[in-house]
Amino acid sequence: MELTFFEDAPNYGVVELVRKPLQEYFDEVALLLPELPKKLSIWLDNSFLIRETGEGGSAYSPKVINISFDVDFKNKESQLVDLRGTVFHEAYHLVQGHTFFDSTAEYRSLLDSAIYEGCATVFEREYAGVSPLWGEYKQHSPKELAKWRDAMAAISVEDYRGEKNGLWDKWAFYDKEDARRWKLYKTGAWVVDQTGLDILTLLNTSTQQIIDMYKRN
Repeated sequence: MELTFFEDAPNYGVVELVRKPLQEYFDEVALLLPELPKKLSIWLDNSFLIRETGEGGSAYSPKVINISFDVDFKNKESQLVDLRGTVFHEAYHLVQGHTFFDSTAEYRSLLDSAIYEGCATVFEREYAGVSPLWGEYKQHSPKELAKWRDAMAAISVEDYRGEKNGLWDKWAFYDKEDARRWKLYKTGAWVVDQTGLDILTLLNTSTQQIIDMYKRN
């Protein structure tokens, strides 16, 4: 895979630290996801930085990925391990079509986004061999996870995409009302795991089909 880096990106100064590992990780995941584009552009900024891992990312558009990397993070070995997980996660989104701009994925409610995120989280867990904190749902009861699932199913696309209502941040990152983090990711991973199928077989499966498989199990 051919990677190019935006030289005007805010965190371009870390490019020499991440260029080689990113190339290695994208080449690796491309073997698992041959549908990935042959060329990708990387925007380096720290807007998606996760404090516990010192890195982060997002699928900005079908051929652009944002990568965050904290140059001052102390445990460089674990940081690179988690960066590999992030590459696998965001690469899965590109094939799903679940991107911030020019998305081709289908959205009916916030639960659809939860399932897309859950799929990518399970993929990084199973194929990158990492343990993403946002995928650790077993400390929550099935009753609590089901409550979150039903609440997200009732939130429309128009509602959670509103710029000022904060619904996305509340469910995806931190809910200050109950001090829970990553409820959207955890619920999605839980639903996906209930299908009992390898995550690669779900790559081109609709969210409704995944929900139907989950309900049967």
